[in-house]
Amino acid sequence: MTEMIDTPSHEVSLLAIARFLRRNLFLIAFCLFAFAAAAVAASYLVTPLYRAELTFSPITDSPNFGQMGGGIGNLAAIAGINIGGGGRKSDEALEYLRSRGFTAEFIQKHSLMPILYARKWDAQSGQWRGLPPTLGAAVKRFSNNMRQISEDRRTGMVSLSITWSDRNLAAQWANALVAEADEALRKRGIAELARSIEYLQAEAAQAPNVEIRAAVYTVMESELKDQMLARTRDSYAFAILDPAVPPDMTDKDSPIRILYLALGGAFGLLVGCLWALGRRPASDRAP
Repeated sequence: MTEMIDTPSHEVSLLAIARFLRRNLFLIAFCLFAFAAAAVAASYLVTPLYRAELTFSPITDSPNFGQMGGGIGNLAAIAGINIGGGGRKSDEALEYLRSRGFTAEFIQKHSLMPILYARKWDAQSGQWRGLPPTLGAAVKRFSNNMRQISEDRRTGMVSLSITWSDRNLAAQWANALVAEADEALRKRGIAELARSIEYLQAEAAQAPNVEIRAAVYTVMESELKDQMLARTRDSYAFAILDPAVPPDMTDKDSPIRILYLALGGAFGLLVGCLWALGRRPASDRAP
């Protein structure tokens, strides 16, 4: 007993698709090129953005308390001296560079609010049009859309980039971010060293015997050396390897016109095929 298998009367085949495309070639091609040209034209209306990038290396120098006795290490910890590895110090420095607090200070120091929200700022009257943007919104925009920090864990190198419509400002902000974060961390480190030295001086004056006093002075000597280095060396937390420079006028980060062209062409192809399907005679359509 043989079973009868029903086959659809309107089977889609490569031959049918080829015939459909051949009959509607002009319409589909017109839509493809029209939408591709419109997309490329629209890309010229978009404000171009430029990316300025610098490369730096976190400095991981730290006092070597590992060779000291356990008692000295405990005394250093009580005094608030960092006896951890350099990796922790560099991680903390990078987190400070990324922090909302430092970003907010940078925006306020350089008066970036009218620049970031130029459409809402009336330069003639020096006032905002409508409701003024908040500092929190500016920090979020700066951190998420403009600044990018990437770290290569294998080499330890860090790249910071700023994307903005003014290529000169992008380079200036990138360099200023790292320089000002380094200076802020330097001041913080010097203040911590000063507090540690002050504590150790008080402990040395109260030491009951010569051995403890000698141990305190050993730790203090290391702190004084670190304080001298913090005050005198050019870079405290970040060593600049390749500073940011303004990119060329033709070196745009966006818009990417080849992408506009591809997306416009794909959308035009879709519109052309749908349009052609809608123009098919009723007799050619499936019931």
